[in-house]
Amino acid sequence: MKKADIVIAGGGIAGLVCAKRLADIGHHILILEASSDRWGGRIETEDMDGFIAEYGPMRFEPTLQPRFAQLCAELGVGLVDFSGPSAEAITAADLDLPEAEQGLNSLQLLKRGIMLIMGRDAADQAWIDNLTETDYMRLRKHAQLHGQPLWDMGFWNALSAQGILSHRALVKLRDTGTFYHMIPENLNAAEWIIWWLRALKTVGQQLACIAGGSSRLTDELMARLRAHPNITLAGGHTLLAFKPTGLGQAALELDVKTQSGTTQIQAERLVLALPRQPLVKLGTHLPDHIAEQLDSVNGFPMLKVFFVCNTPWWTHEQAPQQYANCMPTREIHYFRRAPGQDHDGHGMVLLYMDRPSTEFWRHYIVDAERHDRAEVDQNARIVDAFALFVARDVKRSLESNQTTSLKLTEHARRIFSEMSLNEATSYIRASIITYGIRDWARAPYGAANHGWQPGVRSWKVMDAFKAFDFGSGAKNVHIVGEAYSDYQGFIEGALNSVELAMAMVPPVPMDPHDE
Repeated sequence: MKKADIVIAGGGIAGLVCAKRLADIGHHILILEASSDRWGGRIETEDMDGFIAEYGPMRFEPTLQPRFAQLCAELGVGLVDFSGPSAEAITAADLDLPEAEQGLNSLQLLKRGIMLIMGRDAADQAWIDNLTETDYMRLRKHAQLHGQPLWDMGFWNALSAQGILSHRALVKLRDTGTFYHMIPENLNAAEWIIWWLRALKTVGQQLACIAGGSSRLTDELMARLRAHPNITLAGGHTLLAFKPTGLGQAALELDVKTQSGTTQIQAERLVLALPRQPLVKLGTHLPDHIAEQLDSVNGFPMLKVFFVCNTPWWTHEQAPQQYANCMPTREIHYFRRAPGQDHDGHGMVLLYMDRPSTEFWRHYIVDAERHDRAEVDQNARIVDAFALFVARDVKRSLESNQTTSLKLTEHARRIFSEMSLNEATSYIRASIITYGIRDWARAPYGAANHGWQPGVRSWKVMDAFKAFDFGSGAKNVHIVGEAYSDYQGFIEGALNSVELAMAMVPPVPMDPHDE
């Protein structure tokens, strides 16, 4: 049987960072990754006609995420500004709302609801801006609404409580919000309020993306790991099972599937840096008190679709989210090359969504059983659907002379005014030169990110997962990653969970011959 000091199952950011941290202090590491040709987990960047298409994470908050910022600095990865959450301007009347809720867009309604839950004035931005991680932890453990702990409530339930938001306001927010409110998911109220209080900061917040694409994180990490004498990378290796080598023993016996069969490895320590879906499949091999907590989080089935166009109809000044409510999506982002560098006049559109919009587009996935990366230029019906949505609503706005936040180019305004709906649809369809789709609900990930369930005391789950054993007392099994963290939806959460686990790993004993 092969032997290893520490085995890390999972080659995403949590696993790679964990490996580097442990190897740097003298441990010998074997990293198992199921994919034979992909590392970096949910980080997935594609070059599409010179545009950076982020099928995975694309925006970060470095000033609020110090471990992420430190990782970028260590790897020499630069950051550039990105747009924050915003609401599409909706012109429909809302006279059926209570007076205090009238005239507010969906993001303003969400903020109002959160502030009322917290017992604050809705306009008290200074309170939001002054909150610290210590404040968030106190809120997480102790905040209440009408005498009930917020951690024991659903976010939807809290927003619907007496004195917070009307149901009609929640319907407006649910259906027109061009950001991730997650109301239908009804997540843990305390945790999701903390998530949004971070996002609503206006001081000390920088929303950014990674210069050159998020895959630079993976590339830089992999370069360092490949050069590290203490690290062995094993692609095409899947952890199937694990157990103690004997009753009361700390060492673990691992069954691992390789490209040539199954092998056994004996490890002194095991780090499970896996997505939640494969982790749940390993649940029968975990101690009962750990396995029973795997369902304490809910996964979000998020999806992205990119379209690159050789004759974009929007200007360089186009803001995100406009027209997001005219097609199945949560967010819409428009990209053009910088005016001084726009050598071909091309543009790119991103549709980024949660449920229910995911159900519309996921139908176009060609190979649902092997969707371990984006499908690019595989199903032209995606383009057909997108072209019709755009043509229909651009034509309608031009013909009705409605004020719109979609900034059409003069060329687009002229040609679409002269075209029939069918002609406009055909024109847009022909202008799409490449496209792609990524559904993160598919295996092996099962979700793009996660949220804590109502009734879960997250800090207790994190404390249990950071280190446990099978009765030996060795505390030599660890679960790390974004899913069971205090900063879900971001790499920062994965890094925080790594820190919790690494604090439980003793240093390598010094060799007396080195003294």
